[in-house]
Amino acid sequence: MVRDTVLLDVLTAVLSRAGDGEAGPLGGWRVRAGEFWCYVSPPRETRQVQGWKLHVSATPLSAPVVLSRAAEVLVRRGCRFKFAGTLERAGELVSRHYERGGGGKFLTVYPEGDEDWLRDLAGELHRATLGLPGPGILSDLPCFPHSLVHYRYGVFSGVTTLDGDGTRAAMLIAPDGALVRDNRRPWFAPPSWAPRDPFAPGRVAEPPKPAPVLLHGRFLVRGVIRHAFAGGVYRAVDQGTGHAVIVKQARRHAAATLAGGDARDMRHHEARMLEGFADSGFTPRPVAVFEQQGDLFLVQEAITGVTLRRWVLDRLVLDDGEEWGPDPDEALTTARRLAEAMRAVHHRGWVLRDFNPNNVMVTDDGTLRLIDLETLARPGEHVVRVHTPGYAAAEQVHAGRIDAAPGIESDLYSLGATLFYLATGVDPLLAPGDGGGAHKERLVSWLARLSAGNPAARRLAPLIGALLDDDPTARPALDEVLHRLRTVDGERARSRPAPVSRGIGEGELKQLITDGLDHLLATMDPGRFDRLWPSGPVGTVSDPFNIQHGAAGVLGVLVLAHRLEPQPALRTAVRSAADWISGLVGREPRCLPGLYYGRSGTAWALLDAAGLLADASLLAHATGLAAGTPVEGPVPDICHGVAGAGLTQLRFWEATGEPRFLDRARRAAEAVAALAVRRDGLLLWPIPGETLATSDTLAHYGFAHGVAGVGAFLLAAARATGTAAYAELAVEAARTLLAVVEVEGGCAYWRTGEPGSPRKTHWCSGSSGAGTFLLHTWLETGDEDFLTAARQAAAAVRRTRWHEGPTQCHGLAGDGEFLLDLAQATGDGTYRDWAAELATGIHARHVVRDGRMVVPDDTGTAVWADFNTGLSGVVAFLARLAHGGPRMWVPHSLTAAEPEDPGAGVARATSAPVDDLR
Repeated sequence: MVRDTVLLDVLTAVLSRAGDGEAGPLGGWRVRAGEFWCYVSPPRETRQVQGWKLHVSATPLSAPVVLSRAAEVLVRRGCRFKFAGTLERAGELVSRHYERGGGGKFLTVYPEGDEDWLRDLAGELHRATLGLPGPGILSDLPCFPHSLVHYRYGVFSGVTTLDGDGTRAAMLIAPDGALVRDNRRPWFAPPSWAPRDPFAPGRVAEPPKPAPVLLHGRFLVRGVIRHAFAGGVYRAVDQGTGHAVIVKQARRHAAATLAGGDARDMRHHEARMLEGFADSGFTPRPVAVFEQQGDLFLVQEAITGVTLRRWVLDRLVLDDGEEWGPDPDEALTTARRLAEAMRAVHHRGWVLRDFNPNNVMVTDDGTLRLIDLETLARPGEHVVRVHTPGYAAAEQVHAGRIDAAPGIESDLYSLGATLFYLATGVDPLLAPGDGGGAHKERLVSWLARLSAGNPAARRLAPLIGALLDDDPTARPALDEVLHRLRTVDGERARSRPAPVSRGIGEGELKQLITDGLDHLLATMDPGRFDRLWPSGPVGTVSDPFNIQHGAAGVLGVLVLAHRLEPQPALRTAVRSAADWISGLVGREPRCLPGLYYGRSGTAWALLDAAGLLADASLLAHATGLAAGTPVEGPVPDICHGVAGAGLTQLRFWEATGEPRFLDRARRAAEAVAALAVRRDGLLLWPIPGETLATSDTLAHYGFAHGVAGVGAFLLAAARATGTAAYAELAVEAARTLLAVVEVEGGCAYWRTGEPGSPRKTHWCSGSSGAGTFLLHTWLETGDEDFLTAARQAAAAVRRTRWHEGPTQCHGLAGDGEFLLDLAQATGDGTYRDWAAELATGIHARHVVRDGRMVVPDDTGTAVWADFNTGLSGVVAFLARLAHGGPRMWVPHSLTAAEPEDPGAGVARATSAPVDDLR
């Protein structure tokens, strides 16, 4: 793809005019074009850490003019700045769903003068850009009325380090020297200690407080459905009629395009669609369109019901027996109604462009309504590309950002994808593989797996496969679709069940493990200093040495794999990874305590590598890291905090026999005990809001951040130290989980603990994590209530074998680890069979990359090495399924009471031989 150079050309022209001959054609200014931003620095500059900075907004259409005029001012004044490097990036900054705290910030200015100089500069920028289009910036305040120039207090160069969440960021420095996260909230929120407001010296910034909002003198807002940079969607009451309504906001100049349109045009278009389809019975009734304070508002009838996505999940029978899925007759009826609604749109000459389970409402009487009609277009007219991953045809996904609207054949693909979800509750989203071809075959193969034991999927599979054809001309027209649905309905008595798969085949399992390890070895790059393995957008900005997203997690898996099946290539990779980590880890000055996000996991991985390599110097390095990791602090959890550090200290005590590690584990247990709070009869360990980048302190129940993980550490500490108080606290934590569990159909579910949170089944915040701790508590106490709840948690986990992603933290690999724990602890091989079923769900999502069968990350769209969210953690689970052995990152003191698994695999993972290096 050719890089868009329009904005760089504009900057070059401005700098060239500033050239003075001796300083060169650009006047000595330095320009660095990054992936997103272009950074511009004067010949002589200071590097101020923080202060009041300016942001100038723009639309893609106004960006070249805004840049030209602003750069003229900034170059003349010798002021450092950055801007979005291309018109496409400028468009992203104002797009519909861009992060609200950062939206609109096309150009950032780092002024380094006093208040008077700052106000004067802002005034000059304001006059230079006055009248040009650009959205308001939610995190800032405008310097002047109707200005593109905004201001907020934040980092300039900042102090770049890891924040409490394990993410690398430029931090503010508080007056007491503490490093503070520069939170970019969607409202003006300077730190309380910031210098006085340069544009309103008497102003005291306070976060917004909920208050009644009356729009147009008529519509009283009652709640938020969703916030977005381009405008929110709200529940309201029409005070004129008393009826419930939905209000959709469109912010001026948000979602702006190179054609000059913005979110207001989209809402106007949606209003016209609602008017045009008012007699169809398939859409909400329009109520009003009006402007207020420069924004446009569309008001429409509130549909009593739920989205098709929620409707399917509410009716999806996840049975533990031979059959599962939705009621087949109800599914076929709904499928016909979906096709009829789409046909009504096509008959009027429109294409929907974004047909998916989120854009269909199901009323209480089963009627379907199409919502979010702003994407409707005439085939062939020029539009901004929109699509929902998994629900759009290739010709739509690969179209240009502004391109001709697709034909109705693209909607037929979306219908097929929606029927896929209707029959299974699974989004048909697969990561792209080698060559990007044969997408239909992969989806059809996946659906065949899902059809086993699912009568609705079995009946609809032939039609779904036809609609998902890669060739648009091969997809059946809607009249044929409706005919097929009637035929399927008439032949339902002759539908024969497909055999139910009981788990992954030995060959499939071996190939996933072998190819996964080969991929890890092939993508390792010891020549890089930033990351040993590439990662996704979140992982790239995290600590490159941790377990969660960094090298330590992958190193641990390589050590495990070599112990199970020794290979020279694996041993060489272990050596290389351990050398890379130990050689570079000291460059990170901040040492976080957590097991997954902190330095504890790094030390543990090096400990395991030292045992495998019989390397005493590496062991010394690992013990030094462990001994220097904090075991006290404000965060109690496993992932980020003291409980994770405590588990690591216990493992080092087991491996080395050094009393100092047991003493440090005891200190961690005392710190965790001191952080406990009792609320409404529950024992909780709240996490400070700044740790997880939230505005509130949260109390979770799960293993990663809450009661289950902290309780597990206390249980291990009690076993190792013999301190009864730790065991008592752990048992109280387990009883807290029993108090908040939700049991349905013999399945146990937990919510995260946050208000309104959904029920979860994964390790991080749900059933498998809670079940893991309850299982250990049963082993410690013999109380059958804990084992019963653990078994119910396992039943809940099994039900999600087709619906969760493949990874450790939020997916099937972590859930499968719990099932293997339960099989080992109880001797009941049923749970190992269930773990094999989860492995089948993982295999169904595989992708072929460079000829290797690998598993995507937790987004389902990319392949990264990360342990908790990517490939290496999946390989760890699959290897344990194949060979048996204990779970990774668990000290022996937490598993010592478990009996040997009588026959799980042909080989067994053993503890690190590092114990021999004492």
